[in-house]
Amino acid sequence: MLDLIGRSCLITGGSRGIGLAIATRFASAGANCTLVARSLEPLRDAVSTLPRADDVKQTHDVLSGDVGDPEFWKHAVGMKPEISILVNAAGQAQASPLFNTRPEDIERLIAVNLLGAIYGTKAYTRGMMKAREGANRAINHSSSITLTEELTSRRPPGCIINISSALAATGGKGSAVYAASKAGLDGFAKSMVKEVSRFNIRINNILPGYIETDMTAAMSEAARKEALSKTPLGTFGTVKEVAEAAYFLATNKFITGTNLVIDGGYSHHHFYRRVANNQYNNRTTGSSRKQISHRRSEFAETQAKPD
Repeated sequence: MLDLIGRSCLITGGSRGIGLAIATRFASAGANCTLVARSLEPLRDAVSTLPRADDVKQTHDVLSGDVGDPEFWKHAVGMKPEISILVNAAGQAQASPLFNTRPEDIERLIAVNLLGAIYGTKAYTRGMMKAREGANRAINHSSSITLTEELTSRRPPGCIINISSALAATGGKGSAVYAASKAGLDGFAKSMVKEVSRFNIRINNILPGYIETDMTAAMSEAARKEALSKTPLGTFGTVKEVAEAAYFLATNKFITGTNLVIDGGYSHHHFYRRVANNQYNNRTTGSSRKQISHRRSEFAETQAKPD
């Protein structure tokens, strides 16, 4: 379906992985897509792969820059003021214990993963809000249904989608800063819902688990095996599956302030392990503890094996 004809979308992290997959899905639905990344050459290669819907006039473009720099967003709005769908998919990961993480690495993770989404949202919601106010004023001064419909089509509702992570909900060893930077998107989105919903602007988060990307491709065999053991479905997701989720959030007009989890059950694995630990620690004493310990071991084994 060509649900996004005439919509202008800006996707950060758009030169590869999840960002490029989302841009590809949106373009196939008729959207005009602008890809953002730090390096220009990969962007040019990526934008050349975007599809064009039949009999639809589309324009795809690129912008290079640092999403963690507020000056970039001033430039982006100046170049692409018409954006009505913003996807904050740029992300950076680093696996290391907190006490081994340099201050500059902490700052970089937070700048890309959290501040980039905040700066981008601030930059583009201003225009989305003004467009909505302008449409409302025009509608209030006209009794023409045709004009109302025309104005609505000219000024589509704003939509912001943040790519978070399942680790935002579960945490993970060696992921303290990364998880914190992604978890911040939850509070940010929920707060923004209260600020911009009256302007018909929606904001949602997607929380992927392990997804087949160049990052997971670089995992050692042991790390990959461990990750699969924590994913009840026993497989990694694909970027296309995340892209379909983004398309769903972009086209469903009644969803806002939600976290859409796409993780093959990864977060539930952690939840049920916590439940087992709490039951063990809070409800057992003496000899019964040995009996429950045996049951807990059996429970953990079943949770570690994909179906």
